[in-house]
Amino acid sequence: MAPTTKPTRRLVHIVDDEQEVRDSLALLLSTANIDSVTHASAEAYLEAAPLIAPTCVILDNRLPGLSGIELLRRISESGSDAAVIMMTGHGDVPTAVVAMKLGAFHFVEKPFDAEALLGAVEEALSRARESHDLLAEANAFRARRATLTQREEEVFALLLEGLPTKVIASRLDITSRTAEHHRAAVMHKLEARSISHLIRVALTSEAAAPVRQAKGRP
Repeated sequence: MAPTTKPTRRLVHIVDDEQEVRDSLALLLSTANIDSVTHASAEAYLEAAPLIAPTCVILDNRLPGLSGIELLRRISESGSDAAVIMMTGHGDVPTAVVAMKLGAFHFVEKPFDAEALLGAVEEALSRARESHDLLAEANAFRARRATLTQREEEVFALLLEGLPTKVIASRLDITSRTAEHHRAAVMHKLEARSISHLIRVALTSEAAAPVRQAKGRP
């Protein structure tokens, strides 16, 4: 009998200083089979939750101590994959604007619509997981690329330009046979199925780091 794959846990962190709100949100999420962990303050969240974890955070702006906006800023600057849904008071447009500039995935006004909030959470969880998987793939590719020799790195760069082996050999002043040998080594070390696959993964790897850094800009 084939082993079953354990489903990925879907987890949302709820940060709100009102017990009633935390309980209400936790109950709402449970109806969609989404697990939750509640925190009464930003400080409690920072102590309990690793910032790098791919997750969704429902965050109230008005908190005792560190504000929701300041917690959002820290999450953003950490390069976290967390997708933050900011809760604001009715008509608090300036706060919503600041939250979006800091990388908030979405914002909702209190009192919130349950169906709309669940939809935002589902989308946020999906986005957080995609971002995490993309970064993991990029990091793995960069680790494999680090194993290339200097000559293989040169061949790799020319392969990304779409050049055939004979042209690569001419550019590097080596024989076609040697160029083919290096090409094969590059494809093997980088676990590329084809040149098109190599180019796609390489471009994805290069794009992942700048996106991660940009999230931390104020």
